[in-house]
Amino acid sequence: MEVKKKIRSSNTPNFFSKEMIITKKSLNENQLKFTYQKQLISDLDNKHKEWSKSINSKF
Repeated sequence: MEVKKKIRSSNTPNFFSKEMIITKKSLNENQLKFTYQKQLISDLDNKHKEWSKSINSKF
């Protein structure tokens, strides 16, 4: 009981929202989606850079 009191009495902000519950599975799935999207954006950025170089070399 004393440990709970100490934790509750600390002035640290809550990490999780009290109104919203997200499962660990959901967090992991969202992390995988985010990582995949970052990779796609990075690939697209590289393709645009290559395309830009090829266009500039023609002119």
